[in-house]
Amino acid sequence: MTYEMLLSSFAAEYGIEELDSSSGAAALSIDDSKVEFIYDEAANCAVIYAEIGFPPPDANGRFGEMMLKANHLFAGTSGGTLCQNPDTDAYAIMRPVPLADLESARDFGAILENVLSLVDQWQAMLGGLRQAESMLDKAEQEEASISLDSFVRV
Repeated sequence: MTYEMLLSSFAAEYGIEELDSSSGAAALSIDDSKVEFIYDEAANCAVIYAEIGFPPPDANGRFGEMMLKANHLFAGTSGGTLCQNPDTDAYAIMRPVPLADLESARDFGAILENVLSLVDQWQAMLGGLRQAESMLDKAEQEEASISLDSFVRV
């Protein structure tokens, strides 16, 4: 199956508009995620690429460490790789799909569903970090507003 055939049959199978792959890449919006399909000719792979988002500034190192640990032996990525886009600094997941391993567009769809599930999981972790950072900021602000004048002696 060629890359163009894969995208064409995938679009037909899932009832979506024809995906233009003339440049070697195609994009699709699914729920709140933008997914890109990129053809790696040397490896004869369709690469699924989806952005996860941006961590809060104070959590950048911790989130990067979590991503590196998840990448180890694909423990938390189901065969994909977590990365950071050097152009935008957004975190993303990439998953190569060898065309020789696919028997149908439905196989590709199942892999895409797995990638989207991972995006959801990592976005939830980002949300948790943002919430924790917000709580810390609020606690620091409250602590700074407490003075000795606030206390009443009994």
